Amino acid sequence: MNDLDTYQMNQNNEFHLKIFDFTEHVIPSSEKRLIKQLIDNYEKAGKIGRPVKNTKDRVVVGYGLSLFQLLDLDEKNQILTINVWAKYVS
Repeated sequence: MNDLDTYQMNQNNEFHLKIFDFTEHVIPSSEKRLIKQLIDNYEKAGKIGRPVKNTKDRVVVGYGLSLFQLLDLDEKNQILTINVWAKYVS
C-alpha cells in the first residue's frame, strides 16, 4: 500500500505524521475492502491489536519510506515538513 504522507520533525527529533490517503477518495480497492473487513472483525471480537492467537508470536511488518517533496523548512523552530511515499509490507 503506497500512501502520500507528510512528516514534520521538530527540534526534539520527534516526528509528527499527517497521512493523506488519496485512495480513499476514489472507489475503494479490493485490498482496502479486505483490510477494512478484517479489522472490523477483530474490533467486533474485542481483539484490537495484533492478529495472532498466541501473544508470543511475532508479527513482522516491513516499512519503506521515500522522500517525495520538501514542503517547508522552519529554521527558527527547527521544523522540517516533507511529503513521502510510505510502503508497508507484511
